[in-house]
Amino acid sequence: MLFYAKRVTSYLKDSEPIKKIENARSKVLFMTEPIKIILFKGPHCATCKPVAKHLKRIVETSQGGATMTTIDTDENRDIALKYGVYNVPHVLFNDEVILTATQAASMFSAFGQTDDMSMFSSDQYDLFNFLFNKLIEAGVKASETDLDRWRKLSIITVSERLLNIEELETVTRPSVGDYVHIGHLQSIVTSLLAINPSAKTYLFRSGELAGKFGSAQSWIHRFNPKIMATHRMKSRFKELLKGLKVLYGPNPMSAIASELNFTQIEPYHAQLQIKDSGLAVLNSDIGQDVCGFISGEIAGLIEVTLGEKAAVEETKCWGLGDDYCEFDIRLGAESDQYKASTVESKEFFSDSDRLRFDLSLSTISRNMYDSILNRRIMRPGIGDLIHISVLQHIITSVKFSDPFNSTLLAYAGQNYGQILEDVGSISRIMMRRNLNFAFPMEFPQACEVLGHYFNTAGRLLTRIHGDVSVEIIDDESAVFRVWESAATSGIDLSTVDLSALFPGAEIPAKVTTLDDFMAGFLNGRLNLLVEDEIIVRETKCQAHGHPYCEFEAELD
Repeated sequence: MLFYAKRVTSYLKDSEPIKKIENARSKVLFMTEPIKIILFKGPHCATCKPVAKHLKRIVETSQGGATMTTIDTDENRDIALKYGVYNVPHVLFNDEVILTATQAASMFSAFGQTDDMSMFSSDQYDLFNFLFNKLIEAGVKASETDLDRWRKLSIITVSERLLNIEELETVTRPSVGDYVHIGHLQSIVTSLLAINPSAKTYLFRSGELAGKFGSAQSWIHRFNPKIMATHRMKSRFKELLKGLKVLYGPNPMSAIASELNFTQIEPYHAQLQIKDSGLAVLNSDIGQDVCGFISGEIAGLIEVTLGEKAAVEETKCWGLGDDYCEFDIRLGAESDQYKASTVESKEFFSDSDRLRFDLSLSTISRNMYDSILNRRIMRPGIGDLIHISVLQHIITSVKFSDPFNSTLLAYAGQNYGQILEDVGSISRIMMRRNLNFAFPMEFPQACEVLGHYFNTAGRLLTRIHGDVSVEIIDDESAVFRVWESAATSGIDLSTVDLSALFPGAEIPAKVTTLDDFMAGFLNGRLNLLVEDEIIVRETKCQAHGHPYCEFEAELD
């Protein structure tokens, strides 16, 4: 694989660079403001405490993308009246109402909580999920209707290494290599989609920004320099489609798919068929497409390259029950498929929807282990590994396309960590090491078992990371250290312009961590083993100059 990479990079080095485009990209500066969450509470409000607790947890995982202000209505009656708040709790998201006292009272009554308000849960949904999903929906609407509020941080900085061809010839992770199993990519993408119907809009928008300002723009012009060699729009469109075939095809830089074919239906209308998509192959039917990032990236590439907007819609996908993916591309049009206003209006997924996602994530996990242990290759033509730069490209694009997406990634990881498919693997590890712990486990025991799990399944099989060490601090806290994370290795966050990310702030928030999904996964998996509330925070990150990613875990 590395030899093939050297052959292709040798070809690319000999190609004439598109300096005009790269210079334009290097001058792009994007800015954004933190989300402002306001909680109105009162001293005698029973439901205010759990609301404050969950909002604080959401804000803490937002990496500075969200701030929270708490206002006591008894002490600040004039402020409460200004916002029209007469009963508490009352929550605002950038001036939009997220939770009212009436909703909180209704939930409290339905959940039947009396003394212990900290867990505030029901068989169907809990308060944390309710608040989180409300914030997602409000974030999508805000970013769609108020683009100035959500000016984007330049993705160029964090993906700078992806523009450097020589990086493919330099092994970033000496212990496990620079390729990771596609199952890990699928678990991240599908977990994001499983959170809320609006999450697909986030994924599309992240891809669209990546197409405009990320590394794919330089790659596609190097793959097919003819795109800019003609002034006729019809010819340029056709040449761009040829470039997409190489960009997403079985080349060592991406290996997104084994085969791509396009059909030119009209001069400015084409269909692109992708076989063995790394984001979707062998996934189960979840009732929606899962390749929204690719749809967005294609739309962004077309807009910035041809100067025309394009409607890009995924019409066939493994997530829709098909055995390949197909994208309908119409130049000069705009897609409604991923707009918040056209996404099915409902607060949360139904129970049947959530079950389909759970089964899908279980299928992804099972496919991954079958591929590795039983040699049931998911993509016989090109294999089941992709370069970590592909994974990093998607993660950084999602993370930096919206201030709220650090929390989105962490929560997606938490959902995936609670999938039961891996319990059999954990049980076998426990038996081999004579770790006969009963479920639920004590916190230190769960950390020990999870450490053994990471150093077998994670390091040796899926190549998600290298070694993992676990330091038990006490009965309620521990520290996990993860070396050679696929999400962070080789990225340098110290080059991010924080004053551009948080304009006007006297002391810009620090963006020092990148592995939000792993933090969430640790949280969800420990929660599964201990059957208690866990808080996990990433405190150190390879992407910020540390030799490993460090996560602090504690009982809440």
